[in-house]
Amino acid sequence: MSDIKRLLVEKLERIHKVRNAFWAYAGRLIKEKLNPVHRAHYAIWVYYWPLWRSIFSGRKILRHWKRFDLVQEGQTFLDYGCGTGWFTIAAANRVGTKGKVYALDCCSRYLKVVEKSSAKKALSNIEVILSDRETGLPDECVDVAWMCDVLHELHEKRAVLDEVHRVLKKGGILAIHDGMMDGVLRYTEDLLSLNGKDGKLLRLVKSNQT
Repeated sequence: MSDIKRLLVEKLERIHKVRNAFWAYAGRLIKEKLNPVHRAHYAIWVYYWPLWRSIFSGRKILRHWKRFDLVQEGQTFLDYGCGTGWFTIAAANRVGTKGKVYALDCCSRYLKVVEKSSAKKALSNIEVILSDRETGLPDECVDVAWMCDVLHELHEKRAVLDEVHRVLKKGGILAIHDGMMDGVLRYTEDLLSLNGKDGKLLRLVKSNQT
């Protein structure tokens, strides 16, 4: 291949890469910024879902927390699949400055909302984790793991539960609020023991011998 032909090929390859990068960016822009379905979905989750939680379902679930004495001062709390952080904020207020709350979600936009909310409320005990499975936390460092309306949406349910089991302390609690009641027990039967049930909320405990 001649030098001139080689230069032309290299330039065409660069042009091709630039063109592909541009169309990839344009596709993301259309999907994330201009697509009305995406914008409506985002608005519902960021603005209207927290309002629904605060007025209706959230208060009922917090009564379950109180009934089980689920969240206590000084605990380390993992909100797995935190969304925009309604329960993250509630947990942070309960564990206090001596405690710690990890807010994990696979959507960076939701985590930005969590960070803004925690800053607005002057809560310094919240740390966000961007992930769709692994927490990145040490073994047996969490007192309570919380999953609200999350498990039924996961494709790799067992892998996620294995990870939650790993980070739970011996005697630690996994509290799951989900409609798939029997499914929860199937996925957790050899990991955790059912220790309480209240409506859609299951309280499961990690054995001290595990």
